[in-house]
Amino acid sequence: MLDILIKNGMVIDGTNSPAFKVDVGIAEGRIAVVAESVEQQAERTIEAQGLHLAPGFIDPHTHSDLTLLVEPRAESKIHQGVTTEVIGNCGGSPAPLLGAIVEEARAGATSLGLDITWASMTDYLERLRHSGTALNVVPLVGHNTVRGAVLGFNDVQPTLEQQAEMERLVAEAMEQGARGLSTGLFYPPGFYARTDEVIGLARAATRYGGIYATHIRNETNRLLEAVAEAIEIGRQAEIQVQISHIKLEGYRNWEGVDQLLSMIEDANSQGVRVGCDQYPYTAGVSWLAYILPYWAQAGGSKVVAERLCDPEIRARLRKDWEENRAEWEDRGGMRDWTDLLITNCGPRPDVQGKNITEIAADEGKDPLETAFDLIVVSQGQVECVCFGQLEDNVRILMRHPLVVVGSDGEALAPYGVLAKSKPHPRYYGTFPRVLGRYVREENVLSLEEAVQKMTSVTADRFGLTDRGVIRESAWADLVLFNAQTVADKATYTNPHQYPVGIPYVIVNGVVVIDQGQHTDALPGKVL
Repeated sequence: MLDILIKNGMVIDGTNSPAFKVDVGIAEGRIAVVAESVEQQAERTIEAQGLHLAPGFIDPHTHSDLTLLVEPRAESKIHQGVTTEVIGNCGGSPAPLLGAIVEEARAGATSLGLDITWASMTDYLERLRHSGTALNVVPLVGHNTVRGAVLGFNDVQPTLEQQAEMERLVAEAMEQGARGLSTGLFYPPGFYARTDEVIGLARAATRYGGIYATHIRNETNRLLEAVAEAIEIGRQAEIQVQISHIKLEGYRNWEGVDQLLSMIEDANSQGVRVGCDQYPYTAGVSWLAYILPYWAQAGGSKVVAERLCDPEIRARLRKDWEENRAEWEDRGGMRDWTDLLITNCGPRPDVQGKNITEIAADEGKDPLETAFDLIVVSQGQVECVCFGQLEDNVRILMRHPLVVVGSDGEALAPYGVLAKSKPHPRYYGTFPRVLGRYVREENVLSLEEAVQKMTSVTADRFGLTDRGVIRESAWADLVLFNAQTVADKATYTNPHQYPVGIPYVIVNGVVVIDQGQHTDALPGKVL
């Protein structure tokens, strides 16, 4: 007997083949039968007339490392049809926690009401398994975490012994379950690392068949140089490269999209495997401190906040702002302070949802001083959205076959501690936004192309066997959606809103979203 039988759905199997109408039977967590008409008995039958059945969406770029421990129901992701998340991106992973990185990790965990009770990847994954998750999890080990553990957060270069220790930590994390190495070369302490350092760590991941996922060193005026570095790391380490949240940030750089894509195509033609992920919005999100010169970001978030309490440092930064305005704008991708919208500032929830210009006007302050004050009061934990991209480029990148869909967001919930911020709407809306706006309304992609970018291509890059496709024996990670009504609802001012048009989500053969409601099931696995 089948556990679940899905009848009369239009199947999009994840391979870019045309949709076809079949029944799909599930047993023991896997797809047991795919046929025009299945007559076997089932514990439950779901009538899918008028719905499309697709593989569960795989989100290759997330930051749910801690939030899944707070709320394992993964509300904002599972309601989108996401059945697998890749965590540990942008160089920041939940393990290994040693040395200076421990205090930095505790700062983020404390704001969520979490205690850090682990040090190794094994310990972290065991805690994740113990609490359970609604979706599957694929962990990466982060370069910034490893570098912080060995070298701290200052502008230093590793000795041979320290390099070997970092490589050992990467190898150990891979042995304990990580699927690859991530870097955040835009962030401290990653931006202090030279290319050779990263190549060495990437080679450690290569030995275990891993992937190299990178938030490249620059996404604005030095974008092409940063992409070239990622390609060179892939070439020398002989590793699959995933360029995270590909974009052209900053209005001065919007015309470079063709050259960007040509570089990536050329690398692939030369045997360097390079892919990208993208979120379907014109704004990104980051820590507000990222607008500062690199020297001012040294030492970790608390040290940055303490540094900004010094009037002489503020005066030095103001002078730098006045003399090097273009560099500040390129770092942030902004044209003016209205482009920076505060999304999360625990001690000052009143500023969430306002841009820097508005906050400064409310307080009768200069915008630069306002930004400094927010970094100080939050101990460096204030987050912001930056509007720095061009909509036409979002569409061009989305169409490219090497670009898949990724949220660059956390699994959140519209209740409890995870509802206290006003996050980027991509946390709740990425995948339905592609299906609704860019497929149905604008015809940027066909439905089959979009689903392939959300499923099988990503599964292949990350080595996820028997996932991302609908076929017999594959794991039963599935989503049923209405192609005529699916849409995102989250906005920048009201982000905690579930999408519509996704009535059923199944993870490892268990129904998690049932007629739009969460069943409280936690069938996810660490992959």
